[in-house]
Amino acid sequence: MDEQSTSLRALPRLKSRGGLKVMYAAIRALFLRELQTRFGQYRLGYFWILLEPALHIGFMLILFGSISSRTTPGIDYEVFLVNGILPFFMFRQISTQSLNAISANKGLFSYKPVKPIDALLARSFLELLLHFTAYLFFSLVLLWFGYHISIDAIPQLLGYWFLLFILTTSMGLIFLVVGDISPEINKFISTFFFILYLLSGVIYTIHVIPVEYQGYLLWNPLIHIFELMRHAVAPNYPLVSGVSLGYVMIWLLGSLLLGLLLYTRFEQRMVKSK
Repeated sequence: MDEQSTSLRALPRLKSRGGLKVMYAAIRALFLRELQTRFGQYRLGYFWILLEPALHIGFMLILFGSISSRTTPGIDYEVFLVNGILPFFMFRQISTQSLNAISANKGLFSYKPVKPIDALLARSFLELLLHFTAYLFFSLVLLWFGYHISIDAIPQLLGYWFLLFILTTSMGLIFLVVGDISPEINKFISTFFFILYLLSGVIYTIHVIPVEYQGYLLWNPLIHIFELMRHAVAPNYPLVSGVSLGYVMIWLLGSLLLGLLLYTRFEQRMVKSK
């Protein structure tokens, strides 16, 4: 009996982990799982994150390169595209991945430490890592080939990427709840993002839009972020009247508040959904 008591006292005591540590462990595990699931089964693997935007940029250059090079003031059209296509792709991927985050990880929610928001954050961080890495790659390639990209406003550029990530994740939180309540939304999501793509100034500059119509496009917060990114890497690229970082912050805070309210209201439903 004494030997048993001594051996029990010799065992190390397990320390209880705080909520943030548990959340970090869950997100890390889900992140690694998403990484393996997304790329482990494809022969191209991680190169697809570079191949897709490369094909897209090349196609746009073939279609509009000669025209757009004369209509994008103060910036090379290649630089213009990189600072629109890759940020938009990240926004699209996080949003669409949020729609089926519940169904894809449904079996894991039987473990109490794993929450639906952990699945969203894991997918969001993965998309940020992949798309920002691709952004750096294409920017370095353009610099190598002699295109002008200013490095004077790198802190501002990183800040714009961070704000875009927070805005996108906040929107993803809304899509997370909506996608669980109404899975039928997946039938319309492709059309929605195609329209949003056309209205976000990804492949054209807002300068070509008549002044009286620019205000309608500026309701879209993505245009504000993309234009600010382009101005950061090309200071000679002028910002049209109405582009505002404050407007982006209003969208960010509003979507974050709405997303958290919806998540708090429907978390138990998402965990128990069949």
